[in-house]
Amino acid sequence: MTDTGTVRIVILGGGFGGAYLAQSLQKYAGSHNLEIIIIDRNNFFVFYPLLVEAGTGSIEPRHCTVPIRDFARKSDLLMAEVKGLDLEEKSVRYRLIGDDQDRSIDYDHLVIALGSVTRILPENIVSGVREHAFEMKHMTDAVAVRDRSIELLELANATTDPVERKRLLHFIIVGGNVTGIEVVGELESFVRDATIMYRNLRREDCTFTVVELAPTILGILPEHLHQWAHRQLTKRGIQIYNGISVNEVHVDHVVTSEEKKIPCSTVIWTAGIAPNPILRQFDGLPLNKFGGLDCEGDYAAKGLENVWGLGDCACVPCPDGKPMPPLAQIAIRQAPQLAGNIVATIRGEATKPADVHVQGILVPLGRHRGVASLKGMRMEGFIAWAMWRAIYLLKTPGWRRRFRVAMDWFINLFCKRDYVQLGMIPASHREFHGQHHTGRSNEELGDSQQEA
Repeated sequence: MTDTGTVRIVILGGGFGGAYLAQSLQKYAGSHNLEIIIIDRNNFFVFYPLLVEAGTGSIEPRHCTVPIRDFARKSDLLMAEVKGLDLEEKSVRYRLIGDDQDRSIDYDHLVIALGSVTRILPENIVSGVREHAFEMKHMTDAVAVRDRSIELLELANATTDPVERKRLLHFIIVGGNVTGIEVVGELESFVRDATIMYRNLRREDCTFTVVELAPTILGILPEHLHQWAHRQLTKRGIQIYNGISVNEVHVDHVVTSEEKKIPCSTVIWTAGIAPNPILRQFDGLPLNKFGGLDCEGDYAAKGLENVWGLGDCACVPCPDGKPMPPLAQIAIRQAPQLAGNIVATIRGEATKPADVHVQGILVPLGRHRGVASLKGMRMEGFIAWAMWRAIYLLKTPGWRRRFRVAMDWFINLFCKRDYVQLGMIPASHREFHGQHHTGRSNEELGDSQQEA
């Protein structure tokens, strides 16, 4: 304990796991004299289920961005990057964003909830991903893909070569998991609907391809649901390649594991996630072969005292021995269990084993269609899509934010989306290939296309 008798709990990471843990601990703060401190480089977390819709303009981006200070009001926030851990002295070294010096803070209990990153394989396995592909992990990623799409529509509209136009408007999504299918479903709707604004473009000029190494897309769902989703997407002209992978990503094409060259201009990489690699920089943490924090069945880090793991970066076994999957719904329900175990440790009582299972999987496919497997119920079509919206509207943090999201959806019933760049994300600019046949000089094209 600190000199004042306060029990200080430091939470590394303010994403789903960290923020919901802080909120769960708040109800114990007064009775147990808890001081709850969150360290995160952002003062917000993104409500990820709505991320893709925010990117394509179905809802305003700020409406799925949750301020940590408002969400966990009885906690303190240090907007900082973690630079090191001293597990023996029980201290965390950090650097405030915008500062140039390191500081340290002592803790009584440390929770590591640093989340995950997009899994990008080494260059000798898959090359060019970091240089040429987009991710879909943060709000900046979603907005960057939106800006990129509009940029390509503008360029394709001014291009006279039909082959080049087709390449410019070919989007490849690597990964047929929940995120990848949600991305292709929404993006196909957004881009093809936007062609009405361009005199020289047709809906058929836009093509979309999903590349998935597994035998099927959405393998987490029951067979008839992922088959139904496959049929719906292919009816919309979306190409799906199963059982192959992408080995190379280039400026103007990808090369598959079958050595097939596919021309394109945009690759979105959604092929899984991995624990935050920063964990490997901290000495003394028990990590598994994937780089995740190895935990006991009660969330305690193996071999460490008063150090806990939570969320995507932690490998926590269920009573059956299987590790909990890295899903947002899991992290949210882990939080109150871990809060109870931390308080039990403070009281000198026994902790309880973790027991969180997937309650269901809901996947929107775009165009008012979806698939859902929820507590034994299996649905597809409009009903599944409507259930997805209803459930995640109720799960959206805060009544004011729920109202704003609901109003965004209601307005979209009567008003089309704005097919315009937000112009805030430099990452939307990737190198274009070759000399485009627009019939105009670079000077006439303007600065933005010269920079691209």
